Amino acid sequence: MAELKDFASSMAIVVSSCDKFFDAWRPFAFFFRKFWPDCPFPVYLIVNRLRVRSNWIRAINVGKDKGWASNMERALGHVAEPYILYTQEDYFLTAPVDRQRLAADIAYAFTQDAASFRFSGRDPEEIDFVPINDQFGIIPRDSEWRTLCQVTLWKRDVFVSALRPGETAWNMEARGGQRTRDFLALSYARPGGGPIHYLRSAISRGLWTREALALCQQHHFAIRPAFRPSYVSAPASRRFRRAINRVTFALAFAKQLMQPLDLDASP
Repeated sequence: MAELKDFASSMAIVVSSCDKFFDAWRPFAFFFRKFWPDCPFPVYLIVNRLRVRSNWIRAINVGKDKGWASNMERALGHVAEPYILYTQEDYFLTAPVDRQRLAADIAYAFTQDAASFRFSGRDPEEIDFVPINDQFGIIPRDSEWRTLCQVTLWKRDVFVSALRPGETAWNMEARGGQRTRDFLALSYARPGGGPIHYLRSAISRGLWTREALALCQQHHFAIRPAFRPSYVSAPASRRFRRAINRVTFALAFAKQLMQPLDLDASP
């Protein structure tokens, strides 16, 4: 039976981010360590100008923020492993990783030469989904959801080939399917059915979601620096809070430039 350590030299975890979300780095690291303390894979965090201090997270400094795809392409040039596990800084783990199932999934993907294996579950509207078993199956080649930017195992070279300079993650989701239609793409059949359970968006439209704040409170984790307001549904109030965030971010960012952000610090 395969174990995660068997793939330690073949896979890396890449955390998509940029400096404007640096307040999410500490909680991301906290929940990652809590729910996957024995992760055997190197973990890379994409940053711009800020510095981080950590015994286990490796920062990849891509310089000036040129957009999601351009930052990612430059970062992946520093990753030697042929496979990556894509995630984002606001995807906080919420439960222990099912190591045995994840190892089996990776082994299956490698054996089948799959280009990607999405662990978040398929979209309910994906009617042509082809089940392989009662857990996961094949994403149709013409599906609009082949390249959703959720936690996904990717062949690094295939992922790079689907990137286009200047595009956002949303562009990748909308357009990347056509670029990967000739590759085998796998996905779990149901949300929450995969080996990695996580909060899919701790930050929405630049603001902390209630779910993220509740998760941090539940685990007695204090978000520091605390400059980002919480999400509200009223558009006018949301615009006001985002305007406030631009000011508070600038102040917090200027201060953080003076010293590394300690990702291993206690809650």
